[in-house]
Amino acid sequence: MIDGVQQYDLDSWQDFFSLTQQLFTKEPAYIYRGQANYNWPLVSSIDRLEKKYPHRKYLSASAKPQYFQSPPLEEEEHLNAFRRAILGRRGSNPAPLDDDACWVLGQHHGLATPLLDWTRSPFIALFFAFEEECVRDDENKYIEPKFREVFGLSTSVLCETEGKVKVVSPLCDDNYRLTSQDSILVKIPRQIDLEAFVRKQWHSDTHRPILRKFCIPNTNNDRHDCLAALNKMGINHMRLFPDISGAARYVNSLWEPGHEDLIAWE
Repeated sequence: MIDGVQQYDLDSWQDFFSLTQQLFTKEPAYIYRGQANYNWPLVSSIDRLEKKYPHRKYLSASAKPQYFQSPPLEEEEHLNAFRRAILGRRGSNPAPLDDDACWVLGQHHGLATPLLDWTRSPFIALFFAFEEECVRDDENKYIEPKFREVFGLSTSVLCETEGKVKVVSPLCDDNYRLTSQDSILVKIPRQIDLEAFVRKQWHSDTHRPILRKFCIPNTNNDRHDCLAALNKMGINHMRLFPDISGAARYVNSLWEPGHEDLIAWE
């Protein structure tokens, strides 16, 4: 373990099941995140959006457009634009949302936010690590990743960050995915990679695993077997996405190897 980060290079997804029992049964509280590609950094979606669109057009009477180094929307403008866009779309008499609750609602409907999705269940995190067969590479081509990853983050020490990293778990009744995915959100400083932040915050700490990284090799058969095993545990699209789109994605998954015994379930 180096600088509060401990990495585990596993031989297969089955090793994750046994390690989970060994490492987390008696440990302080951890939350988990699964990523389809081991090489993806722990950065927020709004930071990725700003990296993609770093310039703002200078509005003037000049015939030639000019740009300057600034995102098209500041964070507050981005959130306020979302507030305006969802007016009349949350049903009758919706409960008011503070900023954190609004970010969470947006996060679960595709809005770029300063939040990272985590879950209280290591196996739901494993599902999200293996859910997608292919991912986009640096050249925007779809490829199968060589390794997938699950993170475990200790929430018992986040108070030591003096609020720079905080858990966001608002009480809201109209976000069903939040409940179904046993979800919890982590708000991180802008333009920050969470792993780099942990390494800096807990520099030279070799005793406390603040962030645990599980590197899991990926093969096509392993992916199918992992998802089939998780499905037997009730972890699938239909449970995690409690709407019609989730039901549709679940039925589509029945075509994949390992799910044959579930087809005749009427």
